Amino acid sequence: MKHSLKIALTAGFLLTSCAPLQIYYKEGETVARMDRDQTTCEVAALRQVPADIRSRYIPPVYDRYRICHANGYCRWHSRLISPGRFESYDANAPLRGKVADQCMADQGYVKARIKRCDASTTRATPMRATQVLPPLTAKSCAIRFRSGRWQIVTPGDG
Repeated sequence: MKHSLKIALTAGFLLTSCAPLQIYYKEGETVARMDRDQTTCEVAALRQVPADIRSRYIPPVYDRYRICHANGYCRWHSRLISPGRFESYDANAPLRGKVADQCMADQGYVKARIKRCDASTTRATPMRATQVLPPLTAKSCAIRFRSGRWQIVTPGDG
């Protein structure tokens, strides 16, 4: 694997591991049921709002800078910051996301953002993935595992 790809993957992992956990939440529901409901809603949304893949051209980005010589003569130069490129995107993705969100809301779920647990809470917590969505409070936080699973913790609760 190329060095730059390794760096990008590592940076992506670190960013997602530091970001809040975003899930569909319904107190008392099992995580397995929530996952099934989410998959069902995403498949239904894809049927209702199919992919519309489009391409766009992103122009190159240059940085202009000036070099001046001892004799007072100055010249402007350009440095390529980002080359021009074509990019593909799904024009229907935002609408499809709304349809999936509505489907989950119709089943009683709300979107929840749960902050990441601090290091001391993580160290003090026996690690086991959440199986049933617990009650949430302002103290609730989430621990992410490398497997992609997570644990919701409410410090101070026994």
